Amino acid sequence: MKDYYRTLNIEKTATLADIKNAYFSLVRTYPPDRHPEEFMKIREAYETLIDENTRQQYDLVDTMPDIVKLYFKEGQKSLDEGKPKEAIQLLEKVIKVYKNFSIVYSLLGEAYLNNENSGKAVRVFEKLVSLERNNAGYVRQLAQAYAIRGWYKKAEKQFRRALLIDEDNISLWLGLINCYLATNNFTGAEETVLEGLEVSNENGWDNIELYYHIIQLDISTSDYDSMVQHLDEIKNKAIEKEEERANVAWFLAVLAKKIHSIGLYEESSAIIETAFTLLPGDNEVESIKKEIDVQYSIITGIKLLKDDSSINGALAEMLDFELHKCDDKNCFDCEITQFFYEMDVIDEMELFRKDILRLKNSYPELYNMKKNFFDVVLNRRKEQALMEKYFKKLGKYQKLCPERFECDEEEEIQQPYKRTEPKVGRNDPCPCGSGKKYKKCCGANV
Repeated sequence: MKDYYRTLNIEKTATLADIKNAYFSLVRTYPPDRHPEEFMKIREAYETLIDENTRQQYDLVDTMPDIVKLYFKEGQKSLDEGKPKEAIQLLEKVIKVYKNFSIVYSLLGEAYLNNENSGKAVRVFEKLVSLERNNAGYVRQLAQAYAIRGWYKKAEKQFRRALLIDEDNISLWLGLINCYLATNNFTGAEETVLEGLEVSNENGWDNIELYYHIIQLDISTSDYDSMVQHLDEIKNKAIEKEEERANVAWFLAVLAKKIHSIGLYEESSAIIETAFTLLPGDNEVESIKKEIDVQYSIITGIKLLKDDSSINGALAEMLDFELHKCDDKNCFDCEITQFFYEMDVIDEMELFRKDILRLKNSYPELYNMKKNFFDVVLNRRKEQALMEKYFKKLGKYQKLCPERFECDEEEEIQQPYKRTEPKVGRNDPCPCGSGKKYKKCCGANV
């Protein structure tokens, strides 16, 4: 059987204050974003021991008959190992003997949820909440079951109810925030985070996890001034508490990489700088910083290139596309769009060569983005082979996707020249009627 006291590193004689202090200490070490499995174990132990009734029941498990205790332990084990069907069978056997043990029903409800029987889970948790109205853990389980079924309004109500019972339980704040986010209610999520920060400051528990959410909300709502402010606050908190630096730096590095991938380059650069300040010697943080710095430098370079009138703007457009094309290497749409950009250069190779040379000399980092292509264009010896290669590609793409090569209806289509008069040979009579041969008359000057 799980030893909840050992999980929290406390004695069986621990007071409620001891339990809360142990919980806060462990959450600092194992924040839910970075250590979800460890955090769930900590939460389970905390919610069981912080309530007087469930703690008493837990302490009585050792007094169960051996066979029933075995069912209980094996039921817990099966649930932890991802075998909910087995857990359900074992825990139902325990309930036949101990019908009033709410901690068994709680595990059974979790097993139903994991077995995708959310309807049964809801009924179990609703019953538990009606019997033990002051157990915040059971109210949280009911709220999560509602959220899984998509009943977010009901879930929000239960999370609020649970917070009235235990406002120091970080899981309740995070659950409520996630409900608001699931319905795109960013205002509700932001207000909840700020409320949680206020409570945490009053009660003296760490709120780094809430800062994670407020920074992400700042980004979602494009409130970059607030983002900078909250980044500064979380950095200062991490500096004050050295044991939290690694977790904060890790979170910020992951967040920077995530928002960099969706085009928020300046914001990701600011965030990774904060992470690097907190943990300068960490290989993972340093690697992410290097990647973001290179990309940010390229973004800045392309902006400058677009404003550089000495270089054809088509090159800036081409490189901008290279930067933003999708990650799928087999994407046909990106492949053919890239071909169009390159074909524009091939069509006017002589004109583009001077611009490519300027690009190479003034923006070497941007030149390197398409170095192989640019090198071949600049090599006059390979001009003929290059043109043949691209005209073969042109034929291939015209067959594969003719719709991409259709002319605009409003665009004038040039028709081949057709002779309207009959062809006149040089020795034929001149059409002017002079009687002379064409070559001796009107054709003499042709």
